[in-house]
Amino acid sequence: MSNSSEKNNELYKSLKVYFGHSKFKSDLQKDAVETIIKRKYDVFVSMPTGSGKSLCYQLPAVLQKDKIAIVFSPLLALMKDQIDHLQYLNICAETINSKMTQTDRQRVLNDLKCVRPNTRLLYVTPEQAATMTFKNILEDLYKYDKVSYIAVDEAHCVSQWGHDFRPDYLKLGQLRTLYPSIPWIALTATASAAVVDDIFKQLHLKNPVAKFKTPCFRSNLYYDVIFQDRLEDSYSHLKKFVLKCLGTENSKLRPHERGCGIIYCRTRELTEEVSIVLTQLGINTKAYHAGLKDKQRLEVQEQWFDGKFQVIAATISFGMGVDKSTVRFVCHWGVPSSIPAYYQESGRAGRDGKQAYCRIYHSRTAKSSYEFILRSEGNRAKTQQKKDQAQASYKAFLKMVEYCETIRCRHWTFAEYFGDQKPPCKNRCDVCVDMKSVEEHLSHFLSNTLVKSTKLVHASQLNTSYDDLYEERQNIIHLKTEKIMKRKQKRYLHL
Repeated sequence: MSNSSEKNNELYKSLKVYFGHSKFKSDLQKDAVETIIKRKYDVFVSMPTGSGKSLCYQLPAVLQKDKIAIVFSPLLALMKDQIDHLQYLNICAETINSKMTQTDRQRVLNDLKCVRPNTRLLYVTPEQAATMTFKNILEDLYKYDKVSYIAVDEAHCVSQWGHDFRPDYLKLGQLRTLYPSIPWIALTATASAAVVDDIFKQLHLKNPVAKFKTPCFRSNLYYDVIFQDRLEDSYSHLKKFVLKCLGTENSKLRPHERGCGIIYCRTRELTEEVSIVLTQLGINTKAYHAGLKDKQRLEVQEQWFDGKFQVIAATISFGMGVDKSTVRFVCHWGVPSSIPAYYQESGRAGRDGKQAYCRIYHSRTAKSSYEFILRSEGNRAKTQQKKDQAQASYKAFLKMVEYCETIRCRHWTFAEYFGDQKPPCKNRCDVCVDMKSVEEHLSHFLSNTLVKSTKLVHASQLNTSYDDLYEERQNIIHLKTEKIMKRKQKRYLHL
């Protein structure tokens, strides 16, 4: 047997032993893992949600004897999901964060100081990386050659052109220059050409960088846009969509194996409204948002994951890192903030490779309200940096509106944004299935929008400041939401 064959067999054996998989999800994933294991190059990995990005650094990290991989991740919830999954597989993964107890922190620190630490992956936020505690830890680990890799997850956060820019990510590039011998891995599901260039530049990745990029087209996902203003009863329409997606399943399936869905809402109030009305319509739905206590939020997430209820109405903070393969639909109750954000959020559907649906309910009110808020943020910005960020957010939102209001293959829009060739969609989106019908609905939507827009008064014509108008608009939106909720609750209680 050749040396390469032996190494190949060992790699598959390790994949099975540590992660329970008999094969890789793709040749690209396998190639990325093999390259990372060699520790010769910095590596960039861009794969759609559900393609197995995390394994690209987790498996190599496990195979590095007596070394620790430092993983920078943007959210504590995302880190927890990753750590829980690894610990379930009996892989020692830890974190250092501000919410830890002193006992847990000391336990982790004691292990890191060992000559042969048990920890294989240490997850930290970029904000934590700026603390003296972490800087001292990294300095000590580097001194004794105990760092295998530094991985930057959700690397698009480093770019001001990304959909979730985080200023603290910019500081990570300083670590690359301080510790040049440690190989770096940057991973993302959503990166345009401009964002990729920014990632390389801001993180100071060393050339030549080994690049692994999967085309963004996922043939099992069906995308469509529903013009909510044309519906007589939008919640009844949503109910039918949910029932269609969940379908009739084998009753022998255990609860956590059954199909489920996510409905993303822009505000806390909307998550509550959607959950109340759908539950009254017979679909048990729970709300998830930052207004809930930590314990409540965790309980809702775990109950959904375990299949105790199938549908969750959530703000966009939900779902990052949640590796639930049976999500049969992801619905956005209003226009998402940007194309890459929508691609990432909708990509949580169909991770098992089976048919799944991704839908946007597009309305004039939601569009106008969010557009107004984005414009207001731009006008209220005090620094040039914040003005630039506000302008970038506004432009990104307009591109998302264009996605909804243009007769064009939905998958093609994603492909163009991420620099891929036009995919063979055929019947995987509403435009390619029935273009005439989409044209008709869009035409009515746009004509009604135009008529309504002529009745609006521009802020400059009012005898009030923009700040006052913003506050007034927010109050109006809140009051309208409360009235709508009360009206719909009363209506559905009598069904």
